Amino acid sequence: MIRALVLPACLAMLASASSAGLVAAENADEKPGESRIWSGVYTTAQAQRGKENFDKSCSNCHNADLNGSVRAPSLRGDRFLKNWGNGSANVLFVKLRDSMPATYPDTVPDAIKIDILAYLLQVNGFPSGKEELQLDSKELEDIQIVQKGEQAVPNFALVRVVGCLAPRAAKTWTLARASEPAVTKDDSPAPAALKDAAAKALGAGSFELVSTAAFQPESHQGRKVEARGLLYRDSGHSLLNLTSLEDTGVSCGN
Repeated sequence: MIRALVLPACLAMLASASSAGLVAAENADEKPGESRIWSGVYTTAQAQRGKENFDKSCSNCHNADLNGSVRAPSLRGDRFLKNWGNGSANVLFVKLRDSMPATYPDTVPDAIKIDILAYLLQVNGFPSGKEELQLDSKELEDIQIVQKGEQAVPNFALVRVVGCLAPRAAKTWTLARASEPAVTKDDSPAPAALKDAAAKALGAGSFELVSTAAFQPESHQGRKVEARGLLYRDSGHSLLNLTSLEDTGVSCGN
């Protein structure tokens, strides 16, 4: 059974990944390209092997048509994208590796589970290619599960987001009503960028903010802010490890 991914121990990783995220952003502009998942990251033969093994190991819970049951969610269509969209293929593979089948995950080797992942991508309309999907966490992390035409923002990229700053439990903070993250080269905004942020429409996203203490968030509570930092998203969490937090001069109101 595939359920929501437990949050990884990523806070330290976010902090240590700063240089990697900045390097990744150096050659990126404000509109990153379409995810490489649409260029074909698995082969048809690999997906066929995955189907055969899915039928043996997973269909009892998820059904042969992948539409799910009372015991396990659907692994196709809108439900698949809701659970796994905008995350990396590695996040999904780790879930397969660590919890499938639900009772005895060690009974299915990782080499088979990577084929099953290829099958899940095929069923959900992602095209096949000339090379098989590999058991390589770095490669899988670079493959973002996004719909056709959407722009992929990889984990650990340096991004900017506009939203409303709100307190959470235990002196933590959330960026609510947040816009979609956009890749940037700068870890803090220039005056013109901050003016643009003040005029930017709010969104429907939410980000848990990391490393807020240096930015005195209490003074910006309830305000529309522009936040920049390193992005990390999986199926259950969206985090931003801050490099800047600037008040746009606009109140969020109620």
